[in-house]
Order: sequence, then C-alpha cells, then structure tokens
Amino acid sequence: MTNEGFAGWLGIATRTVAYWHSRPDTVPGNANQELLEAALGHVSDSVRSRFFETLGGVQSDGIAGSDGIVLDGVSAAVDSVANDSLLMSLAVPHDSIESLQEDVRLLARSGGMAAFDVFSGARRLRDEARALVERTRRPVELADLYVIIGQSASLMASTAFDLGHWNESAALARASTQYADLAGHASLKAWTYGLQMTLANWRNEPDSALSYFARAMRAAPEGEPRLRLRYIASRSHALLADSDSVTTVLVAAQRDREAAAERPDELATSTGGEFAFGEARAAACAAAAWLDLRNGEQAARYAREALQVYEALPSPRRPYSQISGTQIDVAAAHLHMHDKDGAAKALCTVLDLPPQKRNVSLTGRLARIGRLLSESPWDRDADAHQLAERTSAWLSETSARPLT
Repeated sequence: MTNEGFAGWLGIATRTVAYWHSRPDTVPGNANQELLEAALGHVSDSVRSRFFETLGGVQSDGIAGSDGIVLDGVSAAVDSVANDSLLMSLAVPHDSIESLQEDVRLLARSGGMAAFDVFSGARRLRDEARALVERTRRPVELADLYVIIGQSASLMASTAFDLGHWNESAALARASTQYADLAGHASLKAWTYGLQMTLANWRNEPDSALSYFARAMRAAPEGEPRLRLRYIASRSHALLADSDSVTTVLVAAQRDREAAAERPDELATSTGGEFAFGEARAAACAAAAWLDLRNGEQAARYAREALQVYEALPSPRRPYSQISGTQIDVAAAHLHMHDKDGAAKALCTVLDLPPQKRNVSLTGRLARIGRLLSESPWDRDADAHQLAERTSAWLSETSARPLT
C-alpha cells in the first residue's frame, strides 16, 4: 500500500505513516501499537506469514527486497533536507511565521483527524513557534508567535480533554489564555476562556464556568466571540436547572448573531475550523443545554439543525467528533420522548466508530444513553436492554490512553 492507502486502512493520519517510514527505529505509542496489532490480526494467514518473513529479512542498513525501500529512501532524504541544521541556524525569515500560521489553519480545520494526531501536530507547532521566539525581539513578530503558541496550546488542550487528560487540558487552556493576553488578541483570549468554560461544564462545575463567562465577556469583541460564550453559558445554566436563564442567554445570543453578520471575527474567518463557531455548533450547544433540562423535543430540534449544517459541508471538512456527539444527543432526545427506535437509529454510525476515533466527549455522551436506558420505561424493555448492552460494550472497549 501507499502511505495514503495504509493510513486510510488504519484510520490514522498519512503523515504518521510517513513518519514511521522516515524513522524506522520509532516505537509507536500504546494506542497505535494496539491498532497495528489489531490490523495484523485481521489479515490473511499468507499475508501474516509474509510479514514475519520480511521482518526477519530486513538488514540493518534498511536494504531489503521490498517496494517500500524506495519510499523509505525518499522520506529519509526529505527529512534530512527539511531539517538541515544550516537552515535552522538562519535568522527568522518572515515566511517562517507565515508557514506556521498556515500550519495552524490546516490543523484547526482537520476535523477528520484522530485526537492524538491533532495533539502531536499542535505540540510540534508550539515547539517550533517557541524556538522562533528565542530568535527575535521584534514586537510584531513576537505578537504573531504568541498567537501561534496560544492557538497551538488551545488545540492541545481541546484534544487532551478528548484523550481523557482533564487536568492537563485545564493547564493547557490556562496557558493559552496567557499567551493570547501577551499577544493582545482579544478574540483568542475570549476563545480560550470559552474552552475553560466548556471544561468546567464537563466537570459538572457550572459555577466555575459562569465565573469564566463573566471574565470572558469583559474581553470578548462583539459578534461571534460573544455569541459562542453565551451558548456555552446556556449549558452552565442548564446544569444548574435554571431554564429561565437558558432562555435568556439564548435570546441574548441572537443579538450577537446579528452583530456577527455585520462584524466578522478575524479568528473565525482567517483561521476557522476549531476556532470558528457557526450555526452547527451553536445549535449543538443549545441541544446539550435542553438535554440537561430533560427537554427531548427542544433538544431534538436543535440537534437536527446542527446535523443539517454539518451534512451540507464537503465530506473532508465534516468534523466526525462533533457529528457523532450530536447524533448521540439526538438519541438521548428520542429516549426522553419515549422513542426507542429513533434512538437506536441515531446511534448506528456512532457504535461502528473505530477505536482510534472514540474520545472522552463521545464516551461521556454515550454514558448518558446508558443511564437513560437503565431508567423507566426502558429498564424492562428487551430491545432497550439489547441496545444498552451494545452501548456498554462500546464503552468498555473505549478508554483514554495516556499521552506518550
């Protein structure tokens, strides 16, 4: 297979496979080791035998009778040239910062990538930007680099949460707020506060989330930054069982939506992806809030709105995690409406997700499905019991791996 074909078969990023080719002594992390082990278990006996024969015949200089050797040689040469110490010793050129900015944009928009791949890419960008900070004292360049570091730390925080590292995620989110403040970037600062609100909500600490909300609103520009913060706050109010405040904050968000149409946010438009909010995420936030209030009708309405927006996107730009999370919320809404079949239909694609695409956000939502299925009227329903068993098996097979 090509790098692209093998990566697609495994369900991981192409650059991960290319990295293995260029560095044959690399030991993959635990999650990828398990993925490769599972893949080897699914091939035919003849392929498995050929694999072990080839493994035993590889020489230390990397020369063996295999088509992959050409790819290895090209990858090694590219790595040697791209990371030449001579290039690294030069003064900071303007296009270095522009290149990092473009890399952040691409990573932020990579909705189909597994969480650990995003985390690794963001960490690399952060390290490269941090190295450039040591080589310049120009205020304009420093501000740009602080923004890159802040954005990278934000992506690391978001994906660390997905991987089950909540304390580390909170620390990274705080650091990203500090870098946004150093850069004087109000939109990024508001975004990082919103991330801290989201983490507090997931920890079931709505009072802390609303405290971040108050600070964020003092920094947030009008338009989309405030719109996003209000929708996250709607979830905080819902966790406090305050339906009146949920309604109030969503009405206020409508005014922010009108302001956003007249005043586009630079972070959302120039970087976009994870740093954009948009109609789909707004609707998904509202759905989550109404679910916390056990209002199935309202939750289903907003969740379907979100899915319609996501499905209108080109296939490569559809964020699988947000779509899967919203589908789980649709299922929960149907259970609140006593519609077991609708819930089972909504869960079909989620329950078939490969392990490397399962994250904490999805497991938390699916755990709610398990709790609902254990309650009346489903606790004595045979079909509901079967769905509960599938849900339980999915959760038992899915656990966050420590970062390596």
